[in-house]
Amino acid sequence: MTTTPVVFAPSKNLRDLLHAIGMGHFNITMAIPYMMLSPSTCDPKSAQVMLIVQHLQRALYALGATDVAESGRLDLATANALLHVTGPNWERMPWSASAAAVVRAKEAGTRIGPGSGMDTAGMVDDGVPVSVGGPLDFLPDVPGGIVTYGIAAYLLYRHFKRHSKNGGAS
Repeated sequence: MTTTPVVFAPSKNLRDLLHAIGMGHFNITMAIPYMMLSPSTCDPKSAQVMLIVQHLQRALYALGATDVAESGRLDLATANALLHVTGPNWERMPWSASAAAVVRAKEAGTRIGPGSGMDTAGMVDDGVPVSVGGPLDFLPDVPGGIVTYGIAAYLLYRHFKRHSKNGGAS
């Protein structure tokens, strides 16, 4: 009795996924750490996230989503196309899952049309990236996000604690 060996197709690593959506090797090196984060947990204005989104937008446009502009911003048209390709809860999946879904759709020859995916009635696209909800939404966007605010809070705490020890005298 002879058995045939099971041959597994090699899975794509993050570098292969990013290269498959058209990203160059220099940019891939910068974007790989962000591929494990989900769109809902990362800063949409960071350069690496904008690179990932821009290349996903190019790939989605090539799949037929002609309403997706190559802006690097996670706008309503991009979210709509990602929903169609990746399915519900795409914003909670890591970027690597979205890239893998786009690559699989590209390899399968899937075509999507503009505006296919979700019902956008009542939704407003104001041209800014999709915000991450939370109790600190009132804070303006700064480079570094919440970490910058944490450092600023610590420095203010040290400043006021030092002045309170001196009895308020400078």
